Amino acid sequence: MFEQILTSSSRILAECAVAERLRRLPGVELHPTLFNAPLIYGCGPAQDAMVSIYRDYLKIARDSGLPILLTAPTWRLDASRVAAAGMPASIVTDAVSFLMARRHETPADQPPVVIGGLVGPRSDCYRPDLAPSAEAAMVFHKAQIDELASTEVDFLLAQTMPSVAEASGVAALMSATGKPFVISFCTGTDGKVLDATSLPQAMARIDAMFACEQRPVGYFVNCTHPQFILSAYPTSGDLSRLIGIQANGSSRDVTLLDGSHVSVVDPVESWVASMKDLHIKHQVKVLGGCCGTGAAHLEALARMP
Repeated sequence: MFEQILTSSSRILAECAVAERLRRLPGVELHPTLFNAPLIYGCGPAQDAMVSIYRDYLKIARDSGLPILLTAPTWRLDASRVAAAGMPASIVTDAVSFLMARRHETPADQPPVVIGGLVGPRSDCYRPDLAPSAEAAMVFHKAQIDELASTEVDFLLAQTMPSVAEASGVAALMSATGKPFVISFCTGTDGKVLDATSLPQAMARIDAMFACEQRPVGYFVNCTHPQFILSAYPTSGDLSRLIGIQANGSSRDVTLLDGSHVSVVDPVESWVASMKDLHIKHQVKVLGGCCGTGAAHLEALARMP
């Protein structure tokens, strides 16, 4: 399903921020290590708010007639964090079921909704110096990746990867599952992965790992601004394997915004103009948001000519 939609669609929406939007709502408290994942359990205003965000994104996609990618709230739900938080061991599977329920409740005229199983980095996504080696990453991430692959998700997504080493280990694990998968790098203002590897080099290094094995369907960048990518790679063809971006709403250095209690964003009009430029120049098909984005950003992407 995922690969067919990538081939047949010229533009695909991806969700904008979920956890970061929830964090700033009055009366909503995210878990200190599992973020919004525990909100899948029980009921109440916090879960209602999360469901509402997903429904808003789905409605925007439906009104525009465009496919949309949503990801289960499974970022950094490794077994050690789940156990330390006292959460059910089934939380990864339960989180996928929670999002599948959002797809099942959509009307018959809903364009395709593609559900991804999300894996985050072992440590701080803005600290490549803390990232594990490829070998250590394979040990750490294996259980969660295998569990996600056993669910109904349409693809696997490794998001906010700050280093090529950790991403390489994750890619090897995801390839072994047989599920389509995508690697998404955290990139800086220079357009490089945060470990200082250029984006073309990072993608090529991971692609080179696979001969007959299944390589990534493609690559994303996230927690960055489209203008950083455009400035760093001005030539069409430099980023032929980049298929998606979930962009920050601000053109400021994300490492300086981390932990901010207020949302710092650029005007939506200038943000979407840069997204359009990236879409046209580098044929980046999957367009969505990260920190500082919401329904207004997704609506602007959906209306983009």
